[in-house]
Amino acid sequence: MAIFVCLVAAAAAAPQDYYQQQPEIRLLSYRFNSDDKGNYEYGYEQDNGQKVEEVGKSIPGYEPETGSISKVGSFEFVSPEGQQFRVDYTSGEEGFLPSGAHLPVAPAQLPEYQAHQQQFPELY
Repeated sequence: MAIFVCLVAAAAAAPQDYYQQQPEIRLLSYRFNSDDKGNYEYGYEQDNGQKVEEVGKSIPGYEPETGSISKVGSFEFVSPEGQQFRVDYTSGEEGFLPSGAHLPVAPAQLPEYQAHQQQFPELY
């Protein structure tokens, strides 16, 4: 009986209209192209302002079945407050490198740190 009461309480506490609150999002465009070398490009756009574009280039390794993929792309979305955001990025052996007007930028290197790095290169 206690388990039944807990299940009823959990069902009653759950938001009943969750799926009714979510607007339907339509796909306006979609594309995907690839070749036999592993290169690709894709993108899509939705009617809620979300947009994605990406190009991937396969970089063969020195041995068979090795290598990496270099990516360049962007995505856009609208915040719940209605503000439009865009992030451009590259991704590859250097890691994921995003940029956007709303993203913080790393500060310049302190001159004292740079001087210390030149004075004691074995520590770096």
